This record gives sequence, structure tokens and C-alpha cells, in this order.
Amino acid sequence: MRVDSAVTVITGASSGIGRAAALAFARAGARVVLAARDAGRLTDVAREIEALGLPALVAPADVTRDDQVRGLMAASLQKHGRIDILICNAGVGLYGRVADLPDDALRRVFEVNFFGAVRCARAALPSMLEQRSGLIQMVSSIVGRRALPGYAGYCASKFALGGLAESLRVELAGTGVVAQTVYPGLTATEFAQHAIRRNPSRSPGAARAMPADRVARRMLEAARTGRRDTFISAGGRLLLLASALSPTLTDRLLARFMNPRAQDDADALSD
Repeated sequence: MRVDSAVTVITGASSGIGRAAALAFARAGARVVLAARDAGRLTDVAREIEALGLPALVAPADVTRDDQVRGLMAASLQKHGRIDILICNAGVGLYGRVADLPDDALRRVFEVNFFGAVRCARAALPSMLEQRSGLIQMVSSIVGRRALPGYAGYCASKFALGGLAESLRVELAGTGVVAQTVYPGLTATEFAQHAIRRNPSRSPGAARAMPADRVARRMLEAARTGRRDTFISAGGRLLLLASALSPTLTDRLLARFMNPRAQDDADALSD
């Protein structure tokens, strides 16, 4: 995929990985279309891009709303006449044991992380298929390949996103449209603060989180090469390797160091 001049729709573009991706793709010559719910923050990102002498279109949209997703793609087509790259990045976190998770919280995380991507892909595909070219990039997570205790709802939504991309890739074979998945690790963003339910006793150390612009650079590289799966963090790749070589041992280590019940017990003892 040539990124130069490619019309690139990015969801969740108001902050974090989405904002970093918008800047990276714009610097590479893409004509970016910025989507998220917060129009004010999108405008701030657009100003950053325009300050570099580059174009940006602000198109506020909630990926859980069919009408707004259709409006997002329509705005892109009206402005640019095509959609070359769709980056499904909008996402929300969720913490909690399976036994304790409210149904509405589980439904919400799937509505945003999975069904939001489905809506966007469906809305962009007719244009891409007609022009016989396009790229759909799904931003999953390393926990979309190896789940962690206490994050089952979020992990499941990201596993589903990887499955969606795999199916799309095969279904679109020969059409000129490609689907790929990016798997970031722990990234320094506002993600934890915006989670549906936050972990009250643990928060990832900022020192271990990679910067969002590093993720964005790898997303840009993946778009250019068409690589089907991109694993960004060394720690994430190590986790996958350990799980492949010894899944039982990996389970035991995660249960010992990340089990939410053990964490709660330790916190109770320290109160």
C-alpha cells in the first residue's frame, strides 16, 4: 500500500495511539480523516497536523452508532472521493473477574472494540471493493493473543478482533483489499483512565509502557508492507513465545503474579 496521498480514516483519533497514528500517517503524506466522539479534541489534533502544512478532516463519530459510522465514511467520500486505508483503533478497557463482570459492561466493551470495527469495515468496504484497492488495519492488543487474568472481557473483545481480521483477509482475497492486525503491548496513553471498569488495586507502571508514537511508526510500516500480523513490544513477543513453549507454566506464573483474587487478598492484608 502506498501511504503517500492515501485517504486514511482513523477511529479513536482524539488521543493515544489514534492521535499518534494520525500524525505519523499525515507526515507520510496521507490525507487523514479523524474520527472519535470528542469533536474538540479531534480539532486539536487536526490543528497539529495543519500546523505541519498537511491536510486533515475532522469527522466526529461514535463507532457504536450505525448512522454515525455511515456518516463518517460518507464525509470521507464526499471530501476525497475514496477511502484507501481504514484504521480501526477505537477501543475501551474493562477490568474484572468473569464471575463479577456486569452484562452491560461486557456488552459495552464488545460494542466499541469489536462491533465498532465491524461497522466501520462494512461501511468502508463497498468503496474499497469498487476501486479494487484498500487496507483495513485492526488495532488489537497483545492480550488479544494471550489473555491475562482480570481482563477477560477486554481480552475476549481483542481476540474477536483478530478473528475478524483473519476471516476478512481470506474473504477479500483477489479483490485488491487487504486486512491486517496490529498487536501493541502496554502503551503510554489515557486508556486506563477511560476504562469502563478500572483495576482499583493495580495500575501498569508508566516506565514499562512504550510511547504511542512508537506504536504509530509500526502501524505505518505495517500499512506499507502489508504484513498480516505485527507484534510491537518485545515483552509481548516474549509472552507469546513462553505461552507457546509452555502454556501450563505460563498459566501458573500469571496466576501467581496477576491473579486478581490474590491481589485483592494482598491488598486486604495491607489495609
